[in-house]
Amino acid sequence: MDQRFPALILVCIAAVMIAGCTVQQQPVGSTAPASGAPPPPVISTTTVPPPAVSGCTRDEDCVPAQCCHPTGCTSTENKGVCNEMCTMNCAGPLDCGAGSCGCVHGTCSIVSAPSAHPSPGNATSIHITATPQRYSPLMSSTPGVGLTITTSGFTAADAIFSWNATYGEFLSWNAPDYKVNPLKNPVTNHGEELYWSFTDKSASTAAPVIITVVAKDPDTGTVLGTSQVTLAWDGDFAVAVKEIQ
Repeated sequence: MDQRFPALILVCIAAVMIAGCTVQQQPVGSTAPASGAPPPPVISTTTVPPPAVSGCTRDEDCVPAQCCHPTGCTSTENKGVCNEMCTMNCAGPLDCGAGSCGCVHGTCSIVSAPSAHPSPGNATSIHITATPQRYSPLMSSTPGVGLTITTSGFTAADAIFSWNATYGEFLSWNAPDYKVNPLKNPVTNHGEELYWSFTDKSASTAAPVIITVVAKDPDTGTVLGTSQVTLAWDGDFAVAVKEIQ
């Protein structure tokens, strides 16, 4: 046998091994793109942040957050549908004119109404006087509970007074003829004396009657003061003045 033949075989084997070492290895699990094909798309892993909670730019953007006796305020777009019955008592910071919803520094917040009682630094206020202390429609001396207003810091004739009662109705009974005239509930006037009365027995005498009045500047809408009378039921057909705030 020719001695050069085995040496030639060894040279060929070495050449094959060297050629195999120069092939680029693909990562495990990947597929090499075909010649001339575009590279695969890059998938972004950036998380898209959730939309920001909407705020407000004006008072009209804000409403009470709850349907009954609300304890906070929210934007109109976040308010749900109210289809429940609410009790007539004042039980929250927004009930019976105690406050309102407004836009404060871009957030819907409770804006407290001015106090109904004079105090240092409080330029305007109002206060209700209610007589008699006990009333029944069976009484002939008065058509109802007389409600008069005392103002501080402004003239009553220059303001608008909005009256609201959780039960019953308002009446007027003035000179010269002293004719009883039924009025709407709620009712507005310029601070003239009103009367409150009722004709039918209340469905529940456990809940008191709340009478509220709010005085506003007719030009600016600024609240000048609020006052409230609580009437407790005395039996089925009479009420008594329980508290005035």
